[in-house]
Amino acid sequence: MRRVLALVTLAITFCLHLTAPALADDSNLSESIAQRVYNADDPTTTLESLSPTERRLFAQRLESDWTSVRTEYRLVLRAATPTEASHMAGIAERAASKCYSQYEYRKWYDLTVNTGDTWMTAHWCSNGTKITSYRLSGQGGQGYKGITYSGLGSRTTKDVGWEVRQAQQFKFSIWILGAQPCMQIRGGATGKYSSKGSCDLT
Repeated sequence: MRRVLALVTLAITFCLHLTAPALADDSNLSESIAQRVYNADDPTTTLESLSPTERRLFAQRLESDWTSVRTEYRLVLRAATPTEASHMAGIAERAASKCYSQYEYRKWYDLTVNTGDTWMTAHWCSNGTKITSYRLSGQGGQGYKGITYSGLGSRTTKDVGWEVRQAQQFKFSIWILGAQPCMQIRGGATGKYSSKGSCDLT
């Protein structure tokens, strides 16, 4: 039994030594390919000229390696005022509703290259403790370095009562490859908000 365990340990160690440098090589090669495509006078033609393995590595970057920086954001409070008729009727909920809007603009990067920008505005209303309505508006994008913005992807929403989380994917493409970065704005019942560069609503 000891001999079997020793052989298994040796095999695992040998495999780790084989795979670790390969992973490092793939990472370095992936970055080199990305720089070559982004810095080319014609990124699409350069991408088409890559080998199947190089295209695969570049495609993986589009799917997972874009990071974002929030560059512009602002919150606007709109108080929903009850009508005169409501006051006269003595409706109890006359001062309970408030609505908010948050605009956000993000710049997306691969390595240090600005690959695209996205923007949108989130709207939500609450009675002070619970979200009562919500929506998104003004979603858009712009691509750079041979990358084209091609419209909106899926939209996901999660209302947890005291906060609503609204996420929007944006579609970008270069040649036959694509990226779908995601913006998310979270609006709270008291007007507080936060944002993320992902679709993770947890």
